[in-house]
Amino acid sequence: MIWTVLGTLGIVGAVIVAGVLADRRFGLLPRPHELLEAGRPGWKLPPHAPGEAPETALAVPPRTVRCRACRRRALPDGESRATLGDRELIVRRYLCPRCAAITTIYTTG
Repeated sequence: MIWTVLGTLGIVGAVIVAGVLADRRFGLLPRPHELLEAGRPGWKLPPHAPGEAPETALAVPPRTVRCRACRRRALPDGESRATLGDRELIVRRYLCPRCAAITTIYTTG
């Protein structure tokens, strides 16, 4: 009975040691200084690409739209109008023929 418990503890200890060694070798977990730097305010890119959100609406629609999932050319699927504050927006939907993903582009004209 005691050997079963000791064997289990030995296996758990070996797995922990292997995990620590793998983390030190390959950096699986973020280090504390990396977490601190990530939490600091600084210059950050906008969260959306141009045209993907109402706040980043384009003046003219793009000639071609690529699917974000498979990077193939998406085909127009329809459009609708929306109002954001005092801005009139045109919401254009594009459908990917390969993966059926829908990409939405916002334009002002």
